[in-house]
Amino acid sequence: MDKISIKFRKHIGFAVLAILFLLVSIVTFVTDTSRHVTNKSATLAYLVNNHTLIMFFLIVIATGFGFFWSNLSYVELEKQKKGSKQILDIIIMFLNKEEKEIITYLVKEKGETNQAEIARLPGLNNVKAYRSVQKMQEKRLIEVQAHGKVRKVILKDNIYDILKDD
Repeated sequence: MDKISIKFRKHIGFAVLAILFLLVSIVTFVTDTSRHVTNKSATLAYLVNNHTLIMFFLIVIATGFGFFWSNLSYVELEKQKKGSKQILDIIIMFLNKEEKEIITYLVKEKGETNQAEIARLPGLNNVKAYRSVQKMQEKRLIEVQAHGKVRKVILKDNIYDILKDD
């Protein structure tokens, strides 16, 4: 969906939520204040006598609305995640063999490892690992944090979140 319809849906959702809140507030206020009034109109008497039933239906409507809205949001998030996955797949196509192996290994290791472990991967040595890590860092796929003599390699959170489900 385009951004206009998303923004429109957000406004509609807020409006419906505000109306439901207003209705619940009115019913609560009217039934609470009119309990003490002896001369009640027919409508007011009906509201007071059936306020539990009215509140129940308003709660059911609000719950149904919340379920519907959360389902729409979930579907939208899944579409965005699928789009992000497709973009990431395109980016990965432009990585060389060593960089793909490093990303696969990082996903297997929950997004972080040290550079020495990367150098032990098949087909890599210290120099190739260092160069591949540097290139990936320039491409902003990973972060490298120095801890003394050990270099910790961390896959970016947004990339890890997309790849961990595969």
